[in-house]
Amino acid sequence: MPTQASAAPYAYITNQLEHNVSVVDLENNQLITNILVGLNPAGVSVCGNTNKIVISSPEEKAIFVLDALKDTVVNKITVGEGPLGIACSTNGKHVYVADWYSHKVHVIDTHQGKITAEISVGKSPAGLVIDSKRQRLYVANRDSNTVTAINLTTNKAVLEIAVGKAPFGLAISPSGDRLYVVNVQSSDVSVIDTDRLKKIADIAVGEWPYCAVVDPTGKRLYVTNQEDETISVIDLDRNIEISKIDSGETPEGIDITADGKKLLVANWGEGSLSVIETHSLSVVSVIKTGAGSRAFGRFIVNK
Repeated sequence: MPTQASAAPYAYITNQLEHNVSVVDLENNQLITNILVGLNPAGVSVCGNTNKIVISSPEEKAIFVLDALKDTVVNKITVGEGPLGIACSTNGKHVYVADWYSHKVHVIDTHQGKITAEISVGKSPAGLVIDSKRQRLYVANRDSNTVTAINLTTNKAVLEIAVGKAPFGLAISPSGDRLYVVNVQSSDVSVIDTDRLKKIADIAVGEWPYCAVVDPTGKRLYVTNQEDETISVIDLDRNIEISKIDSGETPEGIDITADGKKLLVANWGEGSLSVIETHSLSVVSVIKTGAGSRAFGRFIVNK
């Protein structure tokens, strides 16, 4: 891939009702192409500095591997009963998939193109996030109201932590010392100290929150609120909401550029991607993507 200095950011947005992935040029705020994938794509994860992007399709019971340089599907791997949340190792070798129906996380070796391990977790696992420093995977278990911590060296669950009601999206600080758990039905975010694996705070946000992302400085957390159609801005020094940004209809997936200047929000209800300037906390562009834009996971790649 190009060097970091020459790389430009692109967003890969899963459009669940159009069965494709929109590729958006974030320098010029324009749609480049749509990549046809399996039925009702939902989850997405960029595989570190590789050219791989992985997409989950619960309906097809599979994940799709995309080549970000060619914007084509290069592999389809059958996975469980309802693959939803998805996370990829930075070297692209392993993909972790939350299976909504079997209450497991599947570990996939991308070189072999098959499942190499299965890890039992709580009920209805959804969001996943990797802590590379501690070699852990965190899993939000919606119907257990818990988060499972998994040791990636042994592929074993080490602890289940009680959080708010119906945890779904996850975000982690740049240092990995804080995990943020978005609780849909209690309309708050649980904060977990990852060194102690203990919940230390709950932060009130908007109605029906869904996903979150931490900015590169670790100072702010941004949370999509589906019912409010807003983005909560959280001051992480004080663990309080300091502002709300009006978004599009039913905001779901959220990500931020590596320089922290642009916040991107996938709007399910209107099939669009909102571009938000973090300095002014204002929407500067709305890009048409496709019906049911979800983008559940980390979806920005530099290429």
